[in-house]
Amino acid sequence: MNHLKSVNSVTNNLISQLGFSDTVTLETKYDKDSDIYQILLQTQSPSLLIGYHGENLSAMQLLLSQHLHADTEQWLNLSLNVNDYRERRQFTLHSLADTAVSRVLATGQAHSLPPMPSSERRIVHLYLSGHPRVTTSSQGIGKSRSIIISPKS
Repeated sequence: MNHLKSVNSVTNNLISQLGFSDTVTLETKYDKDSDIYQILLQTQSPSLLIGYHGENLSAMQLLLSQHLHADTEQWLNLSLNVNDYRERRQFTLHSLADTAVSRVLATGQAHSLPPMPSSERRIVHLYLSGHPRVTTSSQGIGKSRSIIISPKS
């Protein structure tokens, strides 16, 4: 069942309650292939909505998910994005991973990336999963969890 109206309504309410209703434009799409509701926000001042390394964005996505579950009694897959932040962050993570791989291959020693949220670690793990010469693993607990890139044996 398509819940596009609920997603749009709940998102509009949240944006309004946060005081951004006048400065944010909202576009909501449903991708049937991946079963994800894509919520795209555009604004002139995205930093408050995105937060440090996307923390506010992730928190808003969690809030939306909880409210939509209460409305629809189903867990919906959501992707909240502000001014294409997620695409830019993915590019940055790929570049970070490429730099680390170059270092690992040059030195033959494992390299640790800075701590990052699970969603960002997943991006790096998936990006390097097919690499023929390195392997990835996660270490640490909670917010200090990071990725270790090591040469394959």
